[in-house]
Amino acid sequence: MNLDDIYNWILTHPQNYPGKQQESQPRTVQSYKPLEPKAQFHIIIKATAEYIKEKMLNGNGVNMKELGAFTMEVISDYVKPLQHSGFNMTQDLAIQRADRKHIHQIRPCFVPDNAFKYLLARYPGKEEITKPMSQHSIYQKGFGMNFCNAGPIAASSYLGKDVVQSVHTSLIKAIHDLTRLGHDLHIDLGFIKISVQNKDLKYKYDQSFIHRLNQTDYELKMRKSDLGTSQHWTTTYQEKWSKSTLNNLLTRPNPNQVQENYEKSMALKIMSLDLNTAEQTNYSKKQKVQLPTLNK
Repeated sequence: MNLDDIYNWILTHPQNYPGKQQESQPRTVQSYKPLEPKAQFHIIIKATAEYIKEKMLNGNGVNMKELGAFTMEVISDYVKPLQHSGFNMTQDLAIQRADRKHIHQIRPCFVPDNAFKYLLARYPGKEEITKPMSQHSIYQKGFGMNFCNAGPIAASSYLGKDVVQSVHTSLIKAIHDLTRLGHDLHIDLGFIKISVQNKDLKYKYDQSFIHRLNQTDYELKMRKSDLGTSQHWTTTYQEKWSKSTLNNLLTRPNPNQVQENYEKSMALKIMSLDLNTAEQTNYSKKQKVQLPTLNK
C-alpha cells in the first residue's frame, strides 16, 4: 500500500480515524477554493516532506511523534596530529576548513519511534546513530532535533493548523494499524522512501539529497544560527519565511482574476434560470386584488 492507498483507508474508516481530515475544510486564503479530503492529504504531506527536507539541509533533524526521527549521523575520519598535519598559522581559516572538508561525511538516517518499533519485527538497530554525550533528553535522536511544527506546514498549504495536526495524527495511527494487520507499506516522501514488508522496516534516501547534504558546510550548519547574535535577534520572521522553500510551495492566485471568474459564474447561473421550471401558482389575472387604502 502506497500513500494514496493509506489515504483511502483513512477516509473509508471514519469511525477509527475521526477528525477534521474527514471533511473538506476552508482555506485560510479566500482566493483558494476548499479541497476534497483526499486532496488535503496530498498537499499537507507534500508540505511536510518539504519541511523535513529543508530542516535537514539546514543541519537539523525532525522528530515526528510516534513515527520516528529524520536525522543524520556525522562520520568523521581520524584527524592527523597537529605536528603532522602541516598546519599553517598564516593561512586563512576558511581555506583550512575547505582542505579538511572531506573528513566529515554526513549520513542521513531514520530512527523509528518506540511506539512504532513495538509493531515491527525488524528495524535498523539501536546503534543507527551515536548519541552525543551532551544530549540528555530522551527526545534527542541526533543533532539539533526539532519536533515537527504544524505552523509552517499550515501556512504553506493555506489550511488551518488544527487540520494539519489532524492529518498527521490520523496518518501515523493508520501506519501503526496497517503494520499491525500485516500490510506492506511503501511511503514515498520524495527525498526518502520508507518500506515495511512483513513488518521489516527499511528506508532509502535519495542520492541527490545525500549529495546536497554533503555539499553543505557541516561546521557552519551545525550551529544554532548562521547569523551573528545581534543580527539573529533583529531579523524578522517575515524575512526568514521569505527565504524558505515552503513559502513558494503554492503560488497565490490573482485576487482580481478570482473575483472576475466568480462574477462570471454567478452571471451564468442567473442566465440559466428557466421560468418553465418555476413553481406553478393559482394566481389569475381576472382576480381582483384589494389594496389597502392610503390615508391622505
